[in-house]
Amino acid sequence: MADIEIPPTEKVVESPVAPITSTSTSAAPTAPTTTTTTTNAPAPAAATPTAAATAKSTQNHSYTSPNIKFEDNPSGYLKAKIESLIYWEYPKKSATFLASSLGLLVLTQYYSVLQIVAGIFTLATGINWVYVNLHKQSQRIISNKSSQDIVNPHNHRLQVQKTYIPRERVLRAAHLTTDVAEVVTQHVTRLVLIEDNFRSLVAFIVSFFVWTLAKYVSTKYLVGFFIISAFTLPRLYLQNKELVDAHVARQSQNARQLAEQYGSVANQKAREIGCQVKDFIQKKTGKATASVNQETKKSE
Repeated sequence: MADIEIPPTEKVVESPVAPITSTSTSAAPTAPTTTTTTTNAPAPAAATPTAAATAKSTQNHSYTSPNIKFEDNPSGYLKAKIESLIYWEYPKKSATFLASSLGLLVLTQYYSVLQIVAGIFTLATGINWVYVNLHKQSQRIISNKSSQDIVNPHNHRLQVQKTYIPRERVLRAAHLTTDVAEVVTQHVTRLVLIEDNFRSLVAFIVSFFVWTLAKYVSTKYLVGFFIISAFTLPRLYLQNKELVDAHVARQSQNARQLAEQYGSVANQKAREIGCQVKDFIQKKTGKATASVNQETKKSE
């Protein structure tokens, strides 16, 4: 059997080509080179817009009351204290005042003031009576003390010689109450005597609204609604101040444009009516003058 002769195959060897750079113009193959790439260190990340917005909103949402002394500016002092409460400068203090006010309203809705005072006295006295007698009996049974050695657990409070109502605090509270009443009276007098037209008008509208609403709604509900509104609306405004101010400015601009537009139309109509009235009066006056002249000529 004849051997089949297989022709030899040519082996193609690919020569490595160096990477082409922007400065190389030669097409001749070169030996492979090792390229090293250098990467710059990442720049520190800038503050993201979300973090900046959060910091800005947190700064805007905080309220700091001015440091005003009552002796220097009584009205400014009271205003700063009220704003500190309703803007929640100190959350614990505002929450305590709000909870106590609403709790007192709820209690007075179902119970009279006399019942509340008597109930508090009854609970305090009954609890202490049970506590004191249990303490004495435990001393007698457990410690085997005689009746002379048994002492009241509140003995250290009873033996202290002190006044429960300090005279200085009473005088200070009386002076403060008098000054507050004086400030309130001055503001009410300025509203009644129309020192400022806009403020007096706003006070008149609010007073008339409350006067009318009090016929149909209980006073306690009105007071409760006022307290809740006072502790929520200012804080909501402070949190959304930019949005509310932008909306108010937009609506004010629209109202101003409408006022100018319809005001010019109203002025034009008023001028036309004035001209018509003037012409009518002149015609009537001319006719009356002519008739008087004719009668005068006839009489002559």
